Amino acid sequence: MNQLLTIFNSVLPISEEEQNFMKQHLFIETLKKGEKYCEQDKVCRKIGFVLEGVLRVVKTDSDGNEFIPYFTSEGHFAVAMESFTDKVPSDESVEALTNCSVATITSEAFGLFEKEVTNFSKIVHQLKEKAFIEKFKMKSEMLVDDAETKYAKLLIRQPSIIQRVPQKQIALFLGITPHTLSRLRAKV
Repeated sequence: MNQLLTIFNSVLPISEEEQNFMKQHLFIETLKKGEKYCEQDKVCRKIGFVLEGVLRVVKTDSDGNEFIPYFTSEGHFAVAMESFTDKVPSDESVEALTNCSVATITSEAFGLFEKEVTNFSKIVHQLKEKAFIEKFKMKSEMLVDDAETKYAKLLIRQPSIIQRVPQKQIALFLGITPHTLSRLRAKV
């Protein structure tokens, strides 16, 4: 939990009193591999900060085909942001690929933090902006980069994903077959 407060404090300061208030409303959630943190077609009512483990964000189309826009692991947030912010059903799920430990902020606690913690809204705005830019850049690259370049960038950005996530999931994220991924891994 302290890791999350450290992230918030790195953006803008939060008083000791406010941090203690936040600790009273945060809780640690444990997920088993395969468990969903947020579900597609349901309103996401929590934001998680990953303390341990790897989750995938996955979208499933009407034919049952899965698409993985990104993975999230330690030190990053897990949330279906549009659903959480706008209180609408999510178009994606957030699912544990390993056993996970997540510091969770419910939508109720989030509302309390916005009212009671001086810099909370500004902190969230800056963190959302940073995440939006990262996701936009990643999505743009996924559209134009070839498979080898995508894999190389994944190795640089999230090297632990390669060792901790099944090859099938990585191939799905890269938009290639597991066989093509095996060939790429052999080259590197």
